[in-house]
Amino acid sequence: MAKIIVACGSGVASSELVVKHIVDFFDDHHITGVEVEATDFKKLPDILANYDVYVWIARPNEEIQAIVDKHHIASVNGLPIFTGQNPEAAYRDIIAALKAMQA
Repeated sequence: MAKIIVACGSGVASSELVVKHIVDFFDDHHITGVEVEATDFKKLPDILANYDVYVWIARPNEEIQAIVDKHHIASVNGLPIFTGQNPEAAYRDIIAALKAMQA
């Protein structure tokens, strides 16, 4: 099962909203086998390596980017999903990352 983590400052409002949108998108497009979770930015360094895709709302700092690079985690800008401005681009990036896992 593929695992996606969405992180924001507190792990409550923004990331939970983006998780809901991603889950709804997957449901609408009959995409299964993907676990989507939210967390706060403080916990991210300890858990990020356990995920396949990192959807960020605030640009990753150097520490987070180093983890992403080391573990070959796909990094997707989730801000378009959060704002509703061209969310299709972010969904395409997520789908591309999931397909790349299968290749």
